Formats: sequence, C-alpha cells, structure tokens
Amino acid sequence: MGGGFPFDREIGLGDGSLMQNLCDRVRKLKANSFTLVELLVVISIIGLLAGLAVPAIQGGLDRAKQQVDVSNVRQCGLIAFSYANDNDGNYNGSLTNVSSSLQYFTNLISMGLLNSPKVLSGNGYTAATSTNNISAQNVAWAYVSGLTTSDDGQIPLFLSKGISTLSSNVSLSSVTTGWKTKGAVVYRVGNSAEFLKAGAGGAPQGSINLGLSTAATNRVIQ
Repeated sequence: MGGGFPFDREIGLGDGSLMQNLCDRVRKLKANSFTLVELLVVISIIGLLAGLAVPAIQGGLDRAKQQVDVSNVRQCGLIAFSYANDNDGNYNGSLTNVSSSLQYFTNLISMGLLNSPKVLSGNGYTAATSTNNISAQNVAWAYVSGLTTSDDGQIPLFLSKGISTLSSNVSLSSVTTGWKTKGAVVYRVGNSAEFLKAGAGGAPQGSINLGLSTAATNRVIQ
C-alpha cells in the first residue's frame, strides 16, 4: 500500500486519452464552424434576398386583389347594363336624381337584380354580410350618373371611389381610399373592365389615363 493507489497509472492514462479525444473534437468543430465574418456575410445575403422577395410577393398579392376587384366591378356593370336595357338605355333607370352610389346599388337590390353584396366591395372596403345592411363603407365603386348605353364606350360607368372628375389623365393625389395612388378599377359604358395602374399608358406619375378623347362632363357620384 506504501506504493500508492494501484490505479493511479490507469487513471492518468485514461485522463490523457479523454483530453486527447476532446481536443480532437474541438479541432473538428473549429474546422466545420463558421467564422464571425462568414456568419455576417451569410446573414447579409439572407437579408438582401428577403428584401428582394418582399416587393415581389407584395406585387403578386396586389395583382391578385386587382383581378378580384375587376371581376366584382364587371359583375356590377353587367347588372347595371341589364337594368339600363329595361329602361330605354338609361342607367339611372327610374331614379331621377342619384345622390350616392349606395343609393344606386340599393335600387338594383330592391329591383331584385343584385343579390350579392360581395360584388360591391373592393380593396379597402369590407363586404356587407347581406343585402339588408349595406352601408357606404361596403361600396367600393363610384357611379357616374346620367349615362346611357349609347354614350361613348370609353366613359367610365363605375370606378374606384375617391375620383370626382373625369378627364384624359386623372390625378390620384387626393384619393385616400381603396387603391389610393396605386391606380384605379374602371368599368366603362362599352362593357369593359380593367385596373389602370398609375403612370401607365402615358399618364403622368400619380395619375391614370382613362383614354378619353375629350373631358367627360358627367357627374361622378361617390
């Protein structure tokens, strides 16, 4: 027993083997790890790709919403066209004085021609739950009063709310609802519907080109 514990040597050897194993693992870990610079470069690249992807994704979402709005206003236009045909081509029909687009559409509802409140909604406007509780906040379309089916087919019958005058180029700077300064949804007397993007078709930035040969004097009802 005076020679010490008989296992000292084995324990010492075991410890040395363990330390060597740990050192080997640390060296392998370092070899397979990113340096701080490499990590920052990777993070920067990911941030750059995300910055490029977000506008593209947003643009795709906007285009999908625009197509929904165009579909909705087209359905409203076809219903209004049917109503006008029953009233000697007059879109106002039996309404001698239209004070709001809400009044115009509720008239179509009362006539049994419009039975889905969803087609009245658009970007920034929620659809009413039923035709019995529609308010101005559920109607995305302004109505151009006083038109007939024989008028210039390029004149809008319905368009996004916020536009109060019709001309060749219409400024969107004061529009605070719907698509705002991005553009506007238009349904024309000639039974065509489209989304007009601001600045497209030769229009100045922040404006839309309605393609009218002369300024239209028809009244736009919000």
